[in-house]
Amino acid sequence: MSQKKEPLACHMGMAGLNFKHNRTDLCYRAVQGTYEKHKTFEDVMNDPELNRQRLMLRNGEWPLPQCEDCKMMEDKGATSYRNRIKLSDKPDQWYVDNVDPVTGKMTKLHRVEFRFSNVCNYACRHCSAEYSTLWTKTIRNNPDLKTFDINQLTHDTSYAQFLDLDTMIPYLDRLDDGEFLELEITGGEPFFQREFYECLIKFKPYAHKINLITTSNGSIAGKWKGYDVIEILKPFNMITLKFSIDGSASFYDYFREGGNWDRVIKNILSLKEGLPQASINPVITVSNMQSARLIEIYNDFKTFSTPNKYSMCEVMRPDMLNPIHLPQELKDRYLKEWKDFVATLPKEELHAAHEVGDFTVAMLSSPDRDEKEWDNFCRYTDRLDEIFKKRVFDYFPEWEEYWTTNKPSN
Repeated sequence: MSQKKEPLACHMGMAGLNFKHNRTDLCYRAVQGTYEKHKTFEDVMNDPELNRQRLMLRNGEWPLPQCEDCKMMEDKGATSYRNRIKLSDKPDQWYVDNVDPVTGKMTKLHRVEFRFSNVCNYACRHCSAEYSTLWTKTIRNNPDLKTFDINQLTHDTSYAQFLDLDTMIPYLDRLDDGEFLELEITGGEPFFQREFYECLIKFKPYAHKINLITTSNGSIAGKWKGYDVIEILKPFNMITLKFSIDGSASFYDYFREGGNWDRVIKNILSLKEGLPQASINPVITVSNMQSARLIEIYNDFKTFSTPNKYSMCEVMRPDMLNPIHLPQELKDRYLKEWKDFVATLPKEELHAAHEVGDFTVAMLSSPDRDEKEWDNFCRYTDRLDEIFKKRVFDYFPEWEEYWTTNKPSN
């Protein structure tokens, strides 16, 4: 007789919803959730496919491919999102018990993430048309980019657009004293989206029950079309401003096309001054480029935040961006540099540094790599450099001798 499996306790999966452009998932890393365009929160909460996935987690089984990112990370020895992200101080068992053992339905909702639109003024090298209108324009002008996996995703109308936001209010009313809803709004770039401001205005009467998280590229810090960013954010119980930076000063403008390091840092400091109660969390989305400059990123972020506030996100798709595929000599070099750097840090920074480097260390330490994926990355980078009139070796000169396309020096 087989033994009963321990539940795969997951705070986001067992108490959250994530509205993407073409579906609704349990969390922001999940794939292939429900494709039903629900109009009420009651319908979303009772969606059969989402119930099935939650029930599998409760029964100790990975819903695949929905949860493949966390499974892969745990299999490789890295700390997964399931293990890392906690929505409250409640024990894991509370979240397990929040899922009905027969139906898979949630009792209470503790996290919602909205993505209203893909409107964005950047075309970052790890992104796609699904999340950026500048990428949409870039692909329209360069249709050959569709041959690369990163650009096969296109934008659909966000499922949050079909939802009557008023139907979320009863779930806010259900929260007991001391309980909060974690509400995250991402994009595209939410500060350039009217829906972002209208949503926050609608939920203002419940702002004391909402821990608000926004993910922005930092390109705006004041007013937009009559909306005052700071005044609209102020009423919420807790405010976390996550800024997708993804680079050090040395290669930020290369990686985030349309961005300017000095302007973004100035805007972040302005928001920090106007919202002193807010937590300023720079985001490091780790691809092979970030793994090559992790020490620089760690130090440059200190100009406006502290290491314990750094947020990590890993690029898992397309596979060519995974640092696991870097040439072995480069993997060994970057791994040694990072470990030597961590050895110099004061004791109070070690925990944050280990979290920052967790994914990079796991990927660089792995003997697995696919030369075809590195070649795909080289060809893809060459094409973007041609489009954006930039040159990768100006930012990563040590890569030139390993470049598979034998791109000549200028």
